[in-house]
Amino acid sequence: MFENILGQKKVKKIISSQIISGKTAHAYIFMGGEGVGKRLTAVEFAKIMNCTVNDFTEKMYIDACGECISCRKIAKNIHPDIHFIDFTRQAELENDDLEKQKTLRIETIRYMQKKVSTKIYEGKWKFFIIEPAEKMNTAAANSLLKTLEEPPENTIIILIARHKETIPQTVISRTQIMFFQPLENTEISSWLGLNYSMSDEEVQNIAELSGGSVENAKRLADGKSKKDEFSLWLKLKTQSFYISEILELSKNIARKGSALECIEAMTAEAEKDFKREPRAVALALDLLTFSKTLLLKNVNAQTVLDNLFFGLLDLKKNPGSVVE
Repeated sequence: MFENILGQKKVKKIISSQIISGKTAHAYIFMGGEGVGKRLTAVEFAKIMNCTVNDFTEKMYIDACGECISCRKIAKNIHPDIHFIDFTRQAELENDDLEKQKTLRIETIRYMQKKVSTKIYEGKWKFFIIEPAEKMNTAAANSLLKTLEEPPENTIIILIARHKETIPQTVISRTQIMFFQPLENTEISSWLGLNYSMSDEEVQNIAELSGGSVENAKRLADGKSKKDEFSLWLKLKTQSFYISEILELSKNIARKGSALECIEAMTAEAEKDFKREPRAVALALDLLTFSKTLLLKNVNAQTVLDNLFFGLLDLKKNPGSVVE
């Protein structure tokens, strides 16, 4: 239900108003970082629109009941009218390994279009949730455009993306963009307090390292992350490195396919320092932003990270730099 989604008051208010007025868009882009509620909001949106118990036409507060057959099927991802078009579905369609899925291809979008053209099975609305939308290749995006230009009735398409740089403007112009903001530390702390038994100091430390992401906070709290990616900014500020260590660090992050997540996490930490010392951090933030741009242009991840880390270490040698 919407009240269970942390933060994102503006997004929830807009969607709620549209549902009440009966003026929902036929296609959206839910845009924002990892772990800020994009997918969960899409699922709850689908529940509300298909709930068989609650009627929101004359109410100022909306939500799904969470208990009807429709709500329970959507929660279990078995509702025949709610479709996730993602790497998992693509791997199933191609009978291939999930780890090998790097882009959403035209064949997957064509599969979606066949489902779009079918009648609704048992719900009120069909939902198609495409994630990660920024990973669609050009052919897939062009194919999707045809569906966006002629949207079927009682169908809502939601593209979930971290950024829009690789999404064609023709697709963006036919959707309504909802921007999901990083969560506040207080929201992350409250969530951690409800779900984990740990000290207030541990909760605060994890909240600060999470970069406004519940997923990051969960990985840190579960101990599944070595915190390398989330505390790398601090390490580069405070520790010395051999050239071989930097090269090995870049290699390992690139191999895991987490270069973008690494840079986004470092940027979140750098932005906190920027509030305290804007002049000191400005150059580092410029370097992080430039590195992210290169990644989005598919420049080799290890090369980008090598240059980024060595660049930050060079800044460390300059008087007045944040990594001093």
